Amino acid sequence: MFQRRVTPAGKRLSASAPELLEARFRRFLKELHTYERHLEFQATMDGFLDLYSTWKRTQDEFTKLRLVMLAFELHRLDGGFECDLDFSKEPGCGKSSSET
Repeated sequence: MFQRRVTPAGKRLSASAPELLEARFRRFLKELHTYERHLEFQATMDGFLDLYSTWKRTQDEFTKLRLVMLAFELHRLDGGFECDLDFSKEPGCGKSSSET
């Protein structure tokens, strides 16, 4: 990415304009990916909570299976997400205490 160029003042390390633009673009894509992942997590969490509300009313086995699948998806999206899916009582879901 960086090239050494000889200048009248001596040798110095510099980057060309296309390389700087490429680095900025890569940083932008990384930030965009992080933002998209956050939005996906939020949308999945909304769906999980809606489904949990439905399960509380119906106690339907298919709904329970979908809840388990959404809990795994939430954990995939954010490793700090934990959910105790013991359906004999209300599940305790949230971020692990190790994350701030």
